[in-house]
Amino acid sequence: MSRYILILISLLAISCEKDLEIEMEEKGGRLVLYSFIAPDSLFQVHLSKSVSHFSVDDFERVYDGNITVYKNSHIVDDFIFPFDDAWANRPGVNFVSGDSVLIEAADGKGQRVSGKTVIPQSVPVMLSDTIIVSRNDKNNGQKKVLNCKLTISDPSEVKNYYQLIILEKICRVENEVTECEQSKVNYDKNDPVFFVQDKEGSLIGEIDFDGCFSDTLFNGKKYNLEVDLPVEYTSAPEQSGTSRKIYFLLLSHTRGFYDYYRSKVVAEYGYDLPIIDPIRIYNNIDGGLGLVSGYNVASDSLVFEGVK
Repeated sequence: MSRYILILISLLAISCEKDLEIEMEEKGGRLVLYSFIAPDSLFQVHLSKSVSHFSVDDFERVYDGNITVYKNSHIVDDFIFPFDDAWANRPGVNFVSGDSVLIEAADGKGQRVSGKTVIPQSVPVMLSDTIIVSRNDKNNGQKKVLNCKLTISDPSEVKNYYQLIILEKICRVENEVTECEQSKVNYDKNDPVFFVQDKEGSLIGEIDFDGCFSDTLFNGKKYNLEVDLPVEYTSAPEQSGTSRKIYFLLLSHTRGFYDYYRSKVVAEYGYDLPIIDPIRIYNNIDGGLGLVSGYNVASDSLVFEGVK
């Protein structure tokens, strides 16, 4: 599972530098701290300084930064941040569900920031049914899709926040060597969970929150979530020795990440709409900008074997 969580880290952090530009104050110079933390994954942390709105740079590097990491109130790492990298990789730092994490950062000029989170429990998800069905398309015609029903066993003790990511992995065996490539699957989000937000805010127009949703409709119960995949994912690869595997990854997030991601998507939606006031992206960093958030992953998969 760890290699798939590494992919998720990339997905979660892919727009980090763009987020810095959105969050900046006009003068810049504030410390920016990011870290997305999960069990069985490589611990990564980002440290930089914000720049002014008029700068051509996305962020300013920190040449004299220091990072201290606490797990359950005990120091587990303390190091000088590598100024020539956007992210510091710390393979010796590991976490499990329920761990509380505090990250403190400082620079040589006396600026200090911190962010804290808790690693959520993973929530079981099971692919319970698939069927090819016809749906109306945008041109008033019909299209065939693979309808997938995913059963989520939502715990009742706490409010839960999720994100459903679907990946396709194609593996080919040539000359006894296996080569694989992986890509993200864009799927249709027609299930009510993607639209009903209760008091957390409403869906604006056709904004796609990239699979983020809460348990507002099914708190403490099992829920059958339905998504539609393009019909090309319903068949085995034609090439001999090739397999296709579809991974359904259910990420359990903190409320902080849920608020951060939704505000980021809304801000990006409003970039080209001058009548909308600028949206401030949620952050949980004391004394600075950014986000420290824990998450966990449960998964199921669908396998298509090609011709032998």
